[in-house]
Amino acid sequence: MTSQARRMYSLQYGAERVTKGLSMRGGSGVLYWEPLTGVVVETETGWVLLDTGMGRAALEDEANQRAYAAAADAYGADPAETEWHLYPAPPVTGRWNWGLPGDPLERALAGVGLRPGDLSLACVSHMHLDHSGGVPTLAAAGVPVAIQRAELEFARSGVPTLDDGYRRQDWEHEVAWRLLDGDAELAPGVWAVATPGHTPGHMSYRVDLPETGTWLFAMDAADLAQNFHDRVPCGSCAGGTPADEKAAEDSLERLLGEARRLRARLIPGHDQIVHNAIRHPAGGHR
Repeated sequence: MTSQARRMYSLQYGAERVTKGLSMRGGSGVLYWEPLTGVVVETETGWVLLDTGMGRAALEDEANQRAYAAAADAYGADPAETEWHLYPAPPVTGRWNWGLPGDPLERALAGVGLRPGDLSLACVSHMHLDHSGGVPTLAAAGVPVAIQRAELEFARSGVPTLDDGYRRQDWEHEVAWRLLDGDAELAPGVWAVATPGHTPGHMSYRVDLPETGTWLFAMDAADLAQNFHDRVPCGSCAGGTPADEKAAEDSLERLLGEARRLRARLIPGHDQIVHNAIRHPAGGHR
């Protein structure tokens, strides 16, 4: 088997309105519309999905809306602040998040000619509801889901709640979990990169392609390009301890070091400008 993947498509499932302080330690209360993103990669062993977005049930859940509002208030959001967003603009105003029509995961995959059943593997960087929302759809399609063991154990511990971004309905299904313990090859040319801190079992992704080279997808280890520019870690650590904050710092430095070592394209997890810039060409990135 080759050590490279074949091609890759970038996906956007929707967007969420959050403060800069949630994305960057010490950030302000300015509200950003940040994209909910994913990646789907063709490999020798099949299609691999990296992150699943927010599900329709969570998008329509008023308890979730209240949790987003409370988080914004906790980070000092100014309701008079102009909301920042790029294309695609949210179709519903007055909400804290939006998603593609119907099932956002199914709709995003359909945009590149795929269905959930076409996937050989899906991966979830962490169990926050803006990344795990597609798990019920994947479970129904019989797709195995890779996740760090530490993350699934934390999610199931009863410690994190909806106010912390964990929605139990997203993983209370019969799921064929593939549990990981640190870095792991997921498929030819696709790797999990352990980056704890934002959550206890957070992971990022590496994809090697024959023409465009190596890509590193930070996911929530770095929401914005500014995290990398200024070497400032994420603003939120679900574990809530100094050790978690130190882990977030170390994970950011790890990604920067790996990007230098591999001469990789380093992609933040929730930056609309960057996501638009890497939009795939016809036929995908190769």
